[in-house]
Amino acid sequence: MSAGTKKAIGAAVVAACVILHFYTSVRTFFENWYNDYTVWSWTFLGLWLLCLLVLDIWLYFLGGAELLRSLKWYWGFSTLLFAVLFLGVLLDWTMPDLAALVIVICSFLTPLFQLEAVFWRFCESAGPALRVFAGFLLSLMHFVYIARLCRRTGQRGETAHGPVDPGAGILESEL
Repeated sequence: MSAGTKKAIGAAVVAACVILHFYTSVRTFFENWYNDYTVWSWTFLGLWLLCLLVLDIWLYFLGGAELLRSLKWYWGFSTLLFAVLFLGVLLDWTMPDLAALVIVICSFLTPLFQLEAVFWRFCESAGPALRVFAGFLLSLMHFVYIARLCRRTGQRGETAHGPVDPGAGILESEL
C-alpha cells in the first residue's frame, strides 16, 4: 500500500470518527436530560465506542507523529475537563452561567456526554461523581496511551514536522 493511499484511508477514518463523535455528542446531550435513551442511541454509542477502539488500534500501527501530538493534547484537555467536573460534583460547586455555558460548549468537543451515557447505563445506581470519575480515568488512560505512542514515534526519529534529517545539525560555516 502506498503512502498516499495510507494517508487517504487515515483521513477518511479520522473524518468518520469526528462526524460520529459530534453526532453522538449532540444526541446524548439532549437525551441526558431525562435519561431517555432509545435503541438508536445505544447503537450509535456502540458504534462510537467501536470507532474509538479501531482508531486506537490504527494509531498503534500507523499513527503519524503530527496526528498523535494533536490527539495527545485533545485527550489531555478531555482529562482536565473531567477533573474540573469531578471536583465540581464532589465539592458541590455552583458555577456562574457563563462558566457553565463554556463548559457545555467545550464538552461537545470531548467525550463527556457519550461516556456519561455509557457509564449511566452500566452504573445506574452510582452517583454522578462516580460516573464523572470513571470518565476521568478513561480519558487519563487514553492520554497516557497516546503520549506513549507519541514518545515511541519520537524514538523512531519522527517528529510532528516530518522525519529528522541526520545532516540537519551541520552548520554551513562548518562545511
